[in-house]
Amino acid sequence: MKVGDSVRYSLDHWDRQEWEPAMLHACNAVDGTGKKRYPKKGVGDRFKSAIRDSMEVMAILGIPGIDLDKTRFPLRVRSDLPDKRPDVADVIYGIHRCSHGHGDELPDGFELTPYKNRSGVHEYSFENETARFPASVVLGLLAIAVFAPENVGQVVPTGYQLSWRDWVYPIGEWWGREQDFLDQMSGMEWIRVEMNWTDWWDDWEPIGGKR
Repeated sequence: MKVGDSVRYSLDHWDRQEWEPAMLHACNAVDGTGKKRYPKKGVGDRFKSAIRDSMEVMAILGIPGIDLDKTRFPLRVRSDLPDKRPDVADVIYGIHRCSHGHGDELPDGFELTPYKNRSGVHEYSFENETARFPASVVLGLLAIAVFAPENVGQVVPTGYQLSWRDWVYPIGEWWGREQDFLDQMSGMEWIRVEMNWTDWWDDWEPIGGKR
Protein backbone atom coordinates (compact mmCIF):
# COMPACT_ATOMS: atom_id res chain seq x y z
CA MET A 1 0.00 0.00 0.00
CA LYS A 2 1.25 3.49 -0.79
CA VAL A 3 2.16 5.73 2.15
CA GLY A 4 -0.32 8.35 0.95
CA ASP A 5 -3.16 5.83 1.10
CA SER A 6 -2.19 4.78 4.63
CA VAL A 7 -2.19 8.43 5.70
CA ARG A 8 -5.60 8.99 4.15
CA TYR A 9 -7.16 5.90 5.71
CA SER A 10 -5.74 6.80 9.11
CA LEU A 11 -7.23 10.28 9.00
CA ASP A 12 -10.58 8.91 7.84
CA HIS A 13 -10.71 6.75 10.99
CA TRP A 14 -9.38 9.64 13.06
CA ASP A 15 -12.30 11.84 12.02
CA ARG A 16 -14.65 9.11 13.24
CA GLN A 17 -12.70 8.83 16.52
CA GLU A 18 -11.82 5.23 15.69
CA TRP A 19 -8.46 5.32 17.38
CA GLU A 20 -7.23 1.75 16.89
CA PRO A 21 -7.72 1.54 13.10
CA ALA A 22 -6.33 5.07 12.84
CA MET A 23 -3.25 3.81 14.70
CA LEU A 24 -2.99 0.74 12.47
CA HIS A 25 -2.82 2.81 9.28
CA ALA A 26 -0.50 5.39 10.87
CA CYS A 27 1.90 2.57 11.77
CA ASN A 28 1.67 1.32 8.19
CA ALA A 29 2.61 4.80 6.95
CA VAL A 30 5.70 4.84 9.16
CA ASP A 31 6.58 1.29 8.15
CA GLY A 32 6.38 2.24 4.48
CA THR A 33 8.56 5.26 5.16
CA GLY A 34 11.14 3.20 7.02
CA LYS A 35 11.24 0.64 4.21
CA LYS A 36 12.19 3.38 1.74
CA ARG A 37 14.83 4.86 4.04
CA TYR A 38 16.33 1.61 5.29
CA PRO A 39 15.62 -1.03 2.62
CA LYS A 40 18.13 -3.50 4.09
CA LYS A 41 16.80 -3.39 7.65
CA GLY A 42 14.16 -5.71 9.07
CA VAL A 43 10.63 -4.53 9.78
CA GLY A 44 11.08 -3.70 13.46
CA ASP A 45 14.46 -2.06 13.00
CA ARG A 46 13.37 0.19 10.16
CA PHE A 47 10.09 1.11 11.87
CA LYS A 48 11.79 2.14 15.11
CA SER A 49 14.61 3.91 13.27
CA ALA A 50 12.10 6.05 11.36
CA ILE A 51 10.52 7.16 14.64
CA ARG A 52 13.87 7.85 16.31
CA ASP A 53 14.98 9.89 13.30
CA SER A 54 12.02 12.22 13.90
CA MET A 55 11.66 12.13 17.67
CA GLU A 56 11.22 15.91 17.81
CA VAL A 57 8.22 15.71 15.49
CA MET A 58 6.69 13.04 17.72
CA ALA A 59 7.38 15.13 20.83
CA ILE A 60 5.55 18.12 19.36
CA LEU A 61 2.55 16.58 17.62
CA GLY A 62 2.21 13.13 19.15
CA ILE A 63 3.34 12.83 22.76
CA PRO A 64 3.94 16.33 24.16
CA GLY A 65 5.19 16.99 27.65
CA ILE A 66 7.47 13.94 27.93
CA ASP A 67 11.18 14.01 27.17
CA LEU A 68 11.13 11.22 24.62
CA ASP A 69 14.89 11.25 24.08
CA LYS A 70 15.59 10.39 27.72
CA THR A 71 12.50 8.56 28.98
CA ARG A 72 12.54 4.77 29.10
CA PHE A 73 9.50 2.66 29.93
CA PRO A 74 9.53 -0.29 32.40
CA LEU A 75 7.40 -2.45 30.13
CA ARG A 76 7.65 -6.01 28.83
CA VAL A 77 8.77 -4.90 25.40
CA ARG A 78 11.87 -5.95 23.50
CA SER A 79 14.40 -3.16 22.94
CA ASP A 80 17.45 -2.96 20.72
CA LEU A 81 18.98 -0.17 22.80
CA PRO A 82 22.22 -0.91 24.67
CA ASP A 83 20.60 -0.97 28.13
CA LYS A 84 17.56 -2.93 26.85
CA ARG A 85 15.22 -0.39 28.45
CA PRO A 86 12.45 0.39 25.94
CA ASP A 87 12.02 3.87 24.53
CA VAL A 88 8.84 5.17 22.92
CA ALA A 89 9.77 3.67 19.53
CA ASP A 90 10.12 0.24 21.14
CA VAL A 91 6.74 0.61 22.85
CA ILE A 92 4.88 1.75 19.75
CA TYR A 93 6.37 -1.07 17.71
CA GLY A 94 6.17 -3.82 20.32
CA ILE A 95 2.63 -3.06 21.47
CA HIS A 96 0.75 -1.22 18.75
CA ARG A 97 2.45 -2.07 15.46
CA CYS A 98 2.85 -5.77 16.28
CA SER A 99 -0.65 -6.19 17.72
CA HIS A 100 -2.39 -4.51 14.79
CA GLY A 101 -0.03 -5.98 12.22
CA HIS A 102 -0.72 -9.53 13.42
CA GLY A 103 -4.46 -9.02 13.76
CA ASP A 104 -4.32 -9.35 17.55
CA GLU A 105 -6.30 -7.38 20.09
CA LEU A 106 -4.44 -4.55 21.77
CA PRO A 107 -3.33 -5.67 25.26
CA ASP A 108 -5.36 -4.28 28.15
CA GLY A 109 -3.82 -1.15 29.57
CA PHE A 110 -2.43 0.14 26.29
CA GLU A 111 -5.55 1.72 24.80
CA LEU A 112 -5.15 5.23 23.40
CA THR A 113 -6.85 7.94 25.44
CA PRO A 114 -9.41 9.99 23.44
CA TYR A 115 -8.20 13.16 21.76
CA LYS A 116 -9.97 16.38 22.74
CA ASN A 117 -9.62 18.51 19.65
CA ARG A 118 -8.22 22.01 20.26
CA SER A 119 -8.49 21.59 24.02
CA GLY A 120 -4.74 21.43 24.43
CA VAL A 121 -5.25 18.49 26.81
CA HIS A 122 -3.35 15.26 26.26
CA GLU A 123 -4.28 12.51 28.68
CA TYR A 124 -1.78 9.88 29.76
CA SER A 125 -2.33 6.92 32.04
CA PHE A 126 0.62 4.94 33.37
CA GLU A 127 0.35 2.02 35.74
CA ASN A 128 2.88 -0.66 36.51
CA GLU A 129 3.49 -2.55 33.24
CA THR A 130 0.93 -0.56 31.23
CA ALA A 131 1.01 2.72 29.31
CA ARG A 132 -1.88 4.56 27.72
CA PHE A 133 -0.68 7.24 25.33
CA PRO A 134 -2.95 10.02 24.04
CA ALA A 135 -4.57 9.34 20.68
CA SER A 136 -2.52 12.23 19.32
CA VAL A 137 0.33 9.71 18.96
CA VAL A 138 -1.45 8.85 15.69
CA LEU A 139 -0.86 12.40 14.47
CA GLY A 140 2.78 12.19 15.46
CA LEU A 141 3.24 9.04 13.40
CA LEU A 142 1.43 10.56 10.44
CA ALA A 143 3.59 13.67 10.62
CA ILE A 144 6.73 11.51 10.60
CA ALA A 145 5.51 9.93 7.36
CA VAL A 146 4.21 13.11 5.73
CA PHE A 147 7.29 15.19 6.50
CA ALA A 148 9.73 12.47 5.37
CA PRO A 149 11.72 13.41 2.23
CA GLU A 150 11.26 9.86 0.92
CA ASN A 151 7.54 10.52 0.51
CA VAL A 152 7.71 13.54 -1.76
CA GLY A 153 5.32 12.82 -4.61
CA GLN A 154 2.79 10.87 -2.55
CA VAL A 155 -0.82 11.89 -3.14
CA VAL A 156 -3.86 12.41 -0.94
CA PRO A 157 -7.12 14.12 -1.88
CA THR A 158 -7.52 17.82 -1.20
CA GLY A 159 -8.74 18.60 2.30
CA TYR A 160 -6.54 16.20 4.26
CA GLN A 161 -4.40 18.04 6.76
CA LEU A 162 -2.50 18.00 10.04
CA SER A 163 -2.58 20.87 12.49
CA TRP A 164 -0.90 22.20 15.60
CA ARG A 165 -2.56 25.01 17.52
CA ASP A 166 -3.37 27.64 14.88
CA TRP A 167 -1.07 26.22 12.23
CA VAL A 168 -2.55 24.04 9.52
CA TYR A 169 -0.48 21.74 7.31
CA PRO A 170 -2.30 20.67 4.13
CA ILE A 171 -0.77 17.28 3.50
CA GLY A 172 -0.49 17.76 -0.25
CA GLU A 173 1.75 20.77 0.39
CA TRP A 174 3.86 19.28 3.18
CA TRP A 175 5.28 16.03 1.86
CA GLY A 176 8.99 15.91 2.69
CA ARG A 177 9.13 19.19 4.61
CA GLU A 178 10.27 18.06 8.05
CA GLN A 179 12.99 20.69 8.24
CA ASP A 180 10.50 23.45 7.40
CA PHE A 181 8.29 22.22 10.23
CA LEU A 182 11.18 22.10 12.69
CA ASP A 183 12.33 25.57 11.64
CA GLN A 184 8.81 26.87 12.29
CA MET A 185 8.85 25.33 15.77
CA SER A 186 12.40 26.36 16.64
CA GLY A 187 11.42 29.46 18.61
CA MET A 188 9.03 27.61 20.90
CA GLU A 189 9.78 26.85 24.53
CA TRP A 190 8.84 23.32 25.55
CA ILE A 191 8.21 21.79 28.94
CA ARG A 192 9.26 18.16 28.76
CA VAL A 193 9.70 15.81 31.68
CA GLU A 194 11.92 12.77 31.87
CA MET A 195 9.62 10.24 33.51
CA ASN A 196 10.88 8.72 36.76
CA TRP A 197 9.31 5.35 37.46
CA THR A 198 11.13 4.83 40.80
CA ASP A 199 10.54 1.28 42.07
CA TRP A 200 8.71 0.17 38.92
CA TRP A 201 12.12 -0.81 37.59
CA ASP A 202 12.82 -3.11 40.55
CA ASP A 203 11.00 -6.13 39.16
CA TRP A 204 11.55 -5.29 35.52
CA GLU A 205 13.58 -7.67 33.40
CA PRO A 206 14.63 -7.03 29.82
CA ILE A 207 13.42 -9.30 27.06
CA GLY A 208 16.19 -11.11 25.27
CA GLY A 209 19.06 -10.49 27.66
CA LYS A 210 20.28 -9.49 31.10
CA ARG A 211 20.24 -5.94 32.42
